[in-house]
Amino acid sequence: MFRNNAKTSSAAIGAPSRVARTGLPARAALRYSRSGRPFALMLAFALALVAGADGAFAQDTAAAPIPSHHGHTHKGHAGDPLAGLLYRLQPQLALNSSQQAQWDNAVAQAKSARAQGSTLRQNVKAVFDAEIAKDQPDLSAVAAAGDAAKAQGQQLQRTVRDAWLGVYANLSPAQKAIVRDALRDRAAKMAEFRANRQSGG
Repeated sequence: MFRNNAKTSSAAIGAPSRVARTGLPARAALRYSRSGRPFALMLAFALALVAGADGAFAQDTAAAPIPSHHGHTHKGHAGDPLAGLLYRLQPQLALNSSQQAQWDNAVAQAKSARAQGSTLRQNVKAVFDAEIAKDQPDLSAVAAAGDAAKAQGQQLQRTVRDAWLGVYANLSPAQKAIVRDALRDRAAKMAEFRANRQSGG
């Protein structure tokens, strides 16, 4: 009898602590402690919707540091792996003034996309927070907000990708050969890595 009561007390104490980690409003936390598992399942589902939208946007816009012509990188979403590759090769590429101007434009677009991506994530979170504060959250609204953010994120990714593809297209044959050799080297290393994994090495 004593052990059962101890378990009940422990569960009652544990529930609010779990809610605290989610950052739920006080009213939602109270419903969690009263209704228990059903609300917990709803919360997990809604969080998955938000995480899915956020993760999708991150995958669409992430890949490499945003490079600058000052020799530094800006942590964040570059929009395409090509940006990181070009940045690492920039000293070898020796861009002319026209190419540098196109490079700077691509960097500006990448920075803008990163800022817009942050706003998209905040918007989805705002919808989620508003819904879970209600007695009957509308999870369809959360999903719709996530879908809209994902679609906008994909468009941002395409814009940034095209900007970096434009930088590559404007390179000379000799400069493109440098990029080609780097890609071949990367492909060879990836193939070696996969072969080692398959052989258990």
